[in-house]
Amino acid sequence: MIVKVDFDFDADYMYCPDSMDMDSLMKQFNEWIYDSNIEHPFWIDESHLAVCYRADAIAYWLNKCILDKDDQPAKVLEQMVKEDKVYDYAIIL
Repeated sequence: MIVKVDFDFDADYMYCPDSMDMDSLMKQFNEWIYDSNIEHPFWIDESHLAVCYRADAIAYWLNKCILDKDDQPAKVLEQMVKEDKVYDYAIIL
């Protein structure tokens, strides 16, 4: 499925397997990305107080924490796209 990650002024488009329940997964992703006990590359400070991410963080998390190794991996298709493209699901951040 194609997922549009909307950032108001532009959007990233990513692929993830069709079977994903993105509503519940986004809740889990938000808990993961802001959990200061978890080390990931999206922290912008050593104290783990702030993050900076786009769709690459969602794809990273899906591949590392959710998808089985046999599943087709999630991946970013395009970033910072200004015009709307065809998508199956939208995430507004």
